[in-house]
Amino acid sequence: MHMAYHIMDDRINKVLDKSDNLDLLNDFFSENDSVYSYMGIKITKFSRGHCELEIPYSEKLLRAGKVLHGGMIMAALDYAGGLTTMTFNDGNDQVTQEIKINFLNPMYRGPFKITTDVIKAGKTAVVVELKLYDADGKIGTIALGTWYIIRDRIIQKK
Repeated sequence: MHMAYHIMDDRINKVLDKSDNLDLLNDFFSENDSVYSYMGIKITKFSRGHCELEIPYSEKLLRAGKVLHGGMIMAALDYAGGLTTMTFNDGNDQVTQEIKINFLNPMYRGPFKITTDVIKAGKTAVVVELKLYDADGKIGTIALGTWYIIRDRIIQKK
């Protein structure tokens, strides 16, 4: 089975060039990533080794029982960890290698906040701790993810 991903040329540098202007950074992702746009994610802090995102409370992100859907949480954590990894990425691209998540509490009071911190940045892998909180500051998930730095190629759709 062959996996192919489509990326924009020089995506990492395009993101990092906007890192000091959160409005430009959020506009970039809203215009170029339909899942990011659908979820209404907003980057609220972006610095080397640390990132914070906000997810609005929205009916379209909920499962039965009116709580934030676990798949939506995982997607948002993947964005947050990927963004945080970009702050250490000196290669050509990156991909999510794995994310291990613990769902601790149902999340139903938004907006929701994600915080990330790089735990270790190696030559080929960056390990990031990710946490999601509700509007009251109650923790909903804690996760540990690894992003693989690609240095010898750019992954693109064939």
